[in-house]
Amino acid sequence: MHNRPVLDGNDIDQMLNAATREALANGWAVSVALVDEGGHLLAFRRLPGASPSSARIAIDKARSAALTRRPTRFFADMLAAGELGAGSLHGVIPMGGGLPVLHGEHALGGIAASGVKSEFDVLIAAAGLAALSLEQFP
Repeated sequence: MHNRPVLDGNDIDQMLNAATREALANGWAVSVALVDEGGHLLAFRRLPGASPSSARIAIDKARSAALTRRPTRFFADMLAAGELGAGSLHGVIPMGGGLPVLHGEHALGGIAASGVKSEFDVLIAAAGLAALSLEQFP
């Protein structure tokens, strides 16, 4: 039997709170989602003023990052480069703002924000990773 790291309640709270602090510090009305490695929702927060659509998009970005183990920006870049196959992958969200949660070789899940420009959504998600000293995908 093998042991592998998983996000516990304290980790989840730290990540969601750090991402929320980043958004609030910048005055960004967003939704933030955190999922496990299978794409199942662990935590979610929709800040006051965030659009209803940002809720679904944040969850979908987090799920996409978790299941592919890649930032969602990776697929946006593929589409921009004319690789249209990236847009046909079921469940993949080709826009920035979703990051995989990785610990060494282990995928723990995904974190994402939605509601502002994608480069700002990424900063919010990255703040969540930084709360646990997890590196962003290279």
